Amino acid sequence: MIHNNGKVLLLRESGNYEEGAQSGKWDVAGGRIEPEETVREGLIREIKEESGLTIVPGPLLGVFDGFPIIKGEKCHVVRLYFLCETMSEEIILSNDHDQFRWVEPKSAKDLLLMDDIAEMLQKAAALVENKRTNLD
Repeated sequence: MIHNNGKVLLLRESGNYEEGAQSGKWDVAGGRIEPEETVREGLIREIKEESGLTIVPGPLLGVFDGFPIIKGEKCHVVRLYFLCETMSEEIILSNDHDQFRWVEPKSAKDLLLMDDIAEMLQKAAALVENKRTNLD
């Protein structure tokens, strides 16, 4: 979950994404870790590839797993959510996504979200608000 100025970046999965299982739903940037890559390195690389942003990884928000059908096969996908910070709002989307929005975490409930995103947005909102309060 990438935040900047109290907002979190959401990306909508494109219908052209060949491994997409949730076309049209809103998600966060992320992806697979490559061989010999640490979780942190993979996080930084995937965020750059999918959004064009440079981020500073923060705390782990949660871990979820699911069993989507990808290319006709049931897969086990483990998702680790980190609260990341960026200083830019300029997005360069990859082909995996067709839209982006910077949203206040509490106002995203009207969007069609991936299953675990709503819970992670609540956690992100609390941490971002806490950080703001500590800076004031």
